[in-house]
Amino acid sequence: MHDGHDHGHEHSHGAAGTKEEAIALLRFTLQHNRSHEEELHDLAHTLEHLGLDKAAEEVWYSLDDSKCATEHIERALKEV
Repeated sequence: MHDGHDHGHEHSHGAAGTKEEAIALLRFTLQHNRSHEEELHDLAHTLEHLGLDKAAEEVWYSLDDSKCATEHIERALKEV
């Protein structure tokens, strides 16, 4: 549960058993998120060029949310 939200999935406590594994997972996740942000950016522009402004707007919102999540992961990485 995070901020009062139950995510309804199991956490694998063995995924990052050491500090080095946790750092590697954070770095991987950071790069993974950034690649998705690039894809979302391109998609939003494509939707705009197609005249699908409402869909583009939603993708821009999702990009903002993704960037926020990425910033949290960056801060977590700095903490370890």
